[in-house]
Amino acid sequence: MANSRKGKKLKPWTSNEEDRLIKNVQKHVLCLKKAFEQTSVEIQRSPKAIAAHWYTHTSRDQKHVLFLTMSGKHVAFNRKNSKGQASSLPLFKKVLAFFGVSC
Repeated sequence: MANSRKGKKLKPWTSNEEDRLIKNVQKHVLCLKKAFEQTSVEIQRSPKAIAAHWYTHTSRDQKHVLFLTMSGKHVAFNRKNSKGQASSLPLFKKVLAFFGVSC
């Protein structure tokens, strides 16, 4: 039982479930808890299971970058609070300039 936890067999995620999760995260990007709860109602999985799947699988896939946080020190994809990857200050300044913010 390689795909089990505490004697319960974990069912694999379907592409439809994955698509619904991504759609709901896009819709509720400022409140991931709400996105997980909405997805839970739609696909009959617990919000905790959905959150675990988001943070361990979906959010790490570079083709599913839905939001990012950045500062002069870091860039984090699909994470609100994280050390992320080191960023270059010139890139950060370009992004701020794009949004009309001077630094």
